[in-house]
Amino acid sequence: MADSKAQPYVFDLGHMLVTDSNPIPSYNDSTRETTLTTTARDCAEALINQLLTACPISKADDGAFQITLPAPETHLPREKPVPKEKEKTKWEKFAEKKGIKGKRKDGKLQYDEAKGDWVPKYGYKGKSATGGVEADWIMEVDEKAERKKADEEENKRRPGKPSFQKKNPNGGDVERRDRKLKARKGK
Repeated sequence: MADSKAQPYVFDLGHMLVTDSNPIPSYNDSTRETTLTTTARDCAEALINQLLTACPISKADDGAFQITLPAPETHLPREKPVPKEKEKTKWEKFAEKKGIKGKRKDGKLQYDEAKGDWVPKYGYKGKSATGGVEADWIMEVDEKAERKKADEEENKRRPGKPSFQKKNPNGGDVERRDRKLKARKGK
């Protein structure tokens, strides 16, 4: 189809957009619908023709044809401005300066090489449920975690303050309070 337009169409194939800068032909109320329909059809035909001639076409595995679109040329504006980067808190600045990193929790999942998937270490559908006792007769031990657990247990076993030095949750030493009460009654 030969175009008799004064100005050619402007294409942005990345957005599949065609811009017709020519004025719409004059029309009256009775021919308005047909005029707009023919103008839209002409633009759609030109866009499809441009897509088929300018873009590479490939065949997918399922037998469908695909057209690879080029990068968009028209810059579309954002609805909202680009978000500003949040200012770091005092702690984040200090931690970054000192090289402090957050604690990482011991994960609840474990990679099962037999399945090739991540499964829970224990509980429902856990690693031990699939293989039973025979499957995990040997386990790799994390020395650092073992030392940490041993230190925690030792701290629990180690005797703390003597009972007379333990604080009352309401404040003050229990034994001291009792001695004062006995001293007052004795007077």
